[in-house]
Amino acid sequence: MQSQPKINFVLPFKPRRPAGGFRVMYEYANRLAEKGYKVHLIFPIKTPYMKYRLPYIIRLILAKIEKFNRNGWFDFIPSVKMSYVPSVKEKYVPDADIIISTWWATVLEVGKLTDKKGRKINLIQGFEDWEGHEDLLFKSYDIKDTINIVVAGYLKKIVSKHTQNRIELIENGIDSTRFYLKNEIASRNPSTVAMTYSIQEIKGSKYGLEALKIVKKQIPELECEMFGISPCPEGLPEWIRYYREPDDLCDLYNRNAIFISNSLTEGFGLVSVESMFCGCAVVCTDIEGHKEYAFDNRTALLVKVKDTQEMADKIIYLIKDKEYRINLAQSGNTYVQRFSWDNAIGKLEGVINNIL
Repeated sequence: MQSQPKINFVLPFKPRRPAGGFRVMYEYANRLAEKGYKVHLIFPIKTPYMKYRLPYIIRLILAKIEKFNRNGWFDFIPSVKMSYVPSVKEKYVPDADIIISTWWATVLEVGKLTDKKGRKINLIQGFEDWEGHEDLLFKSYDIKDTINIVVAGYLKKIVSKHTQNRIELIENGIDSTRFYLKNEIASRNPSTVAMTYSIQEIKGSKYGLEALKIVKKQIPELECEMFGISPCPEGLPEWIRYYREPDDLCDLYNRNAIFISNSLTEGFGLVSVESMFCGCAVVCTDIEGHKEYAFDNRTALLVKVKDTQEMADKIIYLIKDKEYRINLAQSGNTYVQRFSWDNAIGKLEGVINNIL
C-alpha cells in the first residue's frame, strides 16, 4: 500500500495565544494527520518583515528550551510533528510532498524552495495589506508553480487580478462539536450582548464599546460579556464582564442573544460564524469578510464601519423586537451549517490529490 503524502505546514511564527488564522492551519494539520497524512508544522524563528519583540538570539535560545512539548491552546494529535527552524531556507525545511504556507512574507520565502520540499499551496486567509508592502503582497499571489487557496469569494476576485495561477475557494470550517446550540434561541434574555475585544485597531473594539454605552442609556437592563486574548481593558463598566481566553466559548455564546463584530477588516470573521452556530443574532460591520455569510436583514444586520450610533440602533432594534431577533438568529444558524470541516478537508484533499 502506498504511504500517505508528507505535508509541511509553514507558519509565520508560533503564537502563544489563540489566533484565528493559526487555528485554521492547525485544524487542517490535525484533520489531515487523523486521515493518515504525515504532517509536520514548521515555525521559523526569523521571517522577513515580521516585527519581533525580542532579539533573534533570545528567540533562538527560547526555541531550543521549549522543545515543543505541546501547544498551549490547541490539542494536536500525537502524530503531528512540530519544529522550529532558524528561517525558511532549503537546508532547514524537511523534504515533503506538499508544502502549505500562509501570510504573504512566509509565502515569498516558501516560493524560493525547490520541489523537494513539496508542491506549493498558498492559503490566503485575508487581504493582508494592514502594514503596507502591497507590491510584495501581490507578488505572493503569483509564486511559480503554486496553487492559491482562498477562504472567501471576494479574496478570489482580488487574487485573480494579480496572477494566472490556479485559485481554489475553500471556505473555512467550524467545529460543530465545539460550537452548537445549547440554549434555545427563543428563551434567551433579549438584553444580552457578546463581543470580542482586541487591542488591534483593525478589530474596532473601541467602536463596539461606545455603541454598547449608547445602548445602556436606553436599555438599562443591558448585560454584556466580552472576551479576548488581551488583558481586561482599563475602565470597563461593571455591567460588562470580561473573560480572557475563556475555557468554553460555546457556553458564552449560548448565554447571549446578540453578538456584535466591529472589525474594520476581516478575512472571514470566524468568531461571528461561531456565534451564529450557537444561536446568536449577529450585528456586524459591512465589510467583505463578513458578507460571506452576513446578508443584511436575512442572516445578520450590517452597519457602516466605525458608525457607533448605527450599531447601537441595530442592537436596540433586536432587543425590542424579540420575534425579529429570533427569526434572524435562526436564519443565520441555518445558513452557517455549510461551513463544515468535512467539506473543507474534502476539498483540500481534492487539491492535494490533483497536484501529486
